[in-house]
Amino acid sequence: MSIFEIIILSLPLVVVLLSIAFMPLITPKFWRKYETIWLLIISVVSIISTYKIIPSANQIIKHSLLDDYLPFIIMVFTVYVLSSGIRIQMTSSACSIANIVFLVCGGFLASFIGTTGASVLLLPPFLEMNKNRVHKTHLIVFFIFLVANIGGMLTPLGDPPIFFGYLHGVDFSWPLINLFPYWLGYTVSCLCILYVIDKVMLKKEESLAFLEKQKFSIKINGWLDIILLALTVFVLFVDFECEINICGLSVSSVFIRNLTLLIFAGTSICSRGKNSINLTPCAEVAKIFLAIFIVITPVLFILNENTETIRAYVESVSRGSSSVPLYFWFGAITSSFLDNTPSYLLFFNIAGGNAQSLMHAYPNILTAISVSTVVMGAMTYIGNAPNLMIRSIAEGKGIKMPSFIGYMALSCLIILPISFVAALLMR
Repeated sequence: MSIFEIIILSLPLVVVLLSIAFMPLITPKFWRKYETIWLLIISVVSIISTYKIIPSANQIIKHSLLDDYLPFIIMVFTVYVLSSGIRIQMTSSACSIANIVFLVCGGFLASFIGTTGASVLLLPPFLEMNKNRVHKTHLIVFFIFLVANIGGMLTPLGDPPIFFGYLHGVDFSWPLINLFPYWLGYTVSCLCILYVIDKVMLKKEESLAFLEKQKFSIKINGWLDIILLALTVFVLFVDFECEINICGLSVSSVFIRNLTLLIFAGTSICSRGKNSINLTPCAEVAKIFLAIFIVITPVLFILNENTETIRAYVESVSRGSSSVPLYFWFGAITSSFLDNTPSYLLFFNIAGGNAQSLMHAYPNILTAISVSTVVMGAMTYIGNAPNLMIRSIAEGKGIKMPSFIGYMALSCLIILPISFVAALLMR
């Protein structure tokens, strides 16, 4: 494949990323009105160029949309619907310590019900808890850091990269044992920074009535959705690699899993009524990630076809020293702007793809890949699906969220310094 062909295949991805980053700033009215059409045009151009250049285009596009995007969006949709049906009514003061305790609990819970589920479940009570605060954008940003990303590091149930590692042979308990120090380090560091920022923002508040001590109480409603969410976690966790014959037709276990999740979501919607659910955040995620999955397909094909070259490059750059930092930063860059799951699988395969070897002979490399792809999904709004969802929900509540560039600047100031320390500790 020539350099010219690589540029042609990669250009749609660059255009989509730059559009999401800059169009809302340069031409906000145009972007609000024509965002869907613009993304559709770029996606069609990407599909046409892929078919023209890559012989196996039909196979890789089908795999990307049917095997990757469809299960991904069905999972996001189901978890969103079920989590939105659970109501947590909580009374608490909105002081810095109360918010910190909430985020610690939310981050830990995310590893067991998933970052998407924890985000949708916990964002409403978090917003309600801080409803009387004027300056609360920083709280939502740290919610994205801690609940929607860092929190999913400890188990395969938490974040898709860790889950796919489990499916490829990594022990279920390996993340909890090996990644807990990094989860703790990132969590404590972020919370210390949040504490300082929150103290500064409190001085800007005209009224501090929300700091008055209130007796803590919590009430949970929506037990049907809680049961369905638990069943969803079970269905996602148990991977049945088989085909089932029904009336002579071969039905894959993946199809049955997706259908089961949709039945769970449909049951929840029927029990509450469709008008009681705001699907706008979920639709926004579905639209943007459909475009991303389409334009990223040829780029991932190019990278996967050159894994040996990339591995040789990593070894040559490291020059006999530890290659762990390179795996960390390569994983960090790709998961910040691409989907973090294919980023994990890409570098997992570049590192050899043998889970037993990586766990026991090269645990630092597996740690670097795992931590970077999970945490660095917090670097941009498109690094992880819950990021966009949280932004959409918060803006729907009238909270002014940072632009794409503004958010990335904040994440660089907060997440990057912690990551430099983490990368040094992995050597």
